[in-house]
Amino acid sequence: MKTTIGSKAIHMRVKRRAACDILAYVLLFGLIVGCSTPRSTSPVGSMPILKNRFVDFRTAGKEVEEAERMIKAGDYTVVTPRLQHVISKYPESQAGIDARYWLAVAYQKMNSAREAIDMFSEYLRLAPEGKYASEAKACVAQLQAEYQSKYPSPEELDKQIQSISEQAIAHPENLELRLELADLLWKRGNYEEAGRIYYSITKEHPELAADSRIVSRVELLPNGTYVVLSPAEVQRREIQEKPLVVVNTASFRSGRDLFTRERKYYVVTGQAYNRSDSVLYGVQVIVTLYGFGGMVYDSTAYNIGRLNPGERRAFSVRFSNFDTLDNILRYECEGVFER
Repeated sequence: MKTTIGSKAIHMRVKRRAACDILAYVLLFGLIVGCSTPRSTSPVGSMPILKNRFVDFRTAGKEVEEAERMIKAGDYTVVTPRLQHVISKYPESQAGIDARYWLAVAYQKMNSAREAIDMFSEYLRLAPEGKYASEAKACVAQLQAEYQSKYPSPEELDKQIQSISEQAIAHPENLELRLELADLLWKRGNYEEAGRIYYSITKEHPELAADSRIVSRVELLPNGTYVVLSPAEVQRREIQEKPLVVVNTASFRSGRDLFTRERKYYVVTGQAYNRSDSVLYGVQVIVTLYGFGGMVYDSTAYNIGRLNPGERRAFSVRFSNFDTLDNILRYECEGVFER
């Protein structure tokens, strides 16, 4: 009997211990689930996203304000890529809409009438009653009138050329008629014929060899000949001067942090293109990241090496040397090579 009672007592003790162990595991599991579940279900989890978006919009607004100051100071070419970046990154925000207006102003200052008209029109489409709506409407009307006057239709040009040509033949001593005829022929695309008139004028009036119109359209050579600076010739010289260009650039965020799930890297991609008829050696693409106020976050060189005529080579550069991705506003890619 003692042995049986003792066995029962031991058996009961084991069962109680097993029950306690199971209860402990259940409590531990509940504690773990309880600690992790609110983190994923609580509405507070969306607050950092809203906060980051608010910071993004504030930064974009400051960038547009800085661009406005630069435009008023005359830095048109420098500010253009900044505004384009704001528009592409925050297209529907107020900063993105205002950026369209100031980009149009920059185009207007750079005498890019067609681009300015398009951008002013885009601003008015998005903000017909916006802060700059009245200014934009006035600029569109003015630019369209100037554009039509400066770039008449081919039919209108042909009529003008016929009329001025008849007058120039009747009055060969009239220098203004000959210059006007050459100008009209140039606008019509008859570059060789216009070049012959410009050249003959400089032979008769050497003082006009420095005239801005003639200098930009005809190059007088020391041997007494000349070269017509047609768009094709200007492009050929530009390619010879700058054979390497960087095209099809893009940027995106990649990689996620294991705990925060936020993106860790900023990636810039594109292509290096040799548009000349000569081999380029030592080709590199310098990629630079910028923050607000022109602050440089990082810069690196991607080595390509030899690039054959007409060849394109893709590149991809990944950056991680920054405090937060939200502070990166734009990037620049510059191609260099050994001459």
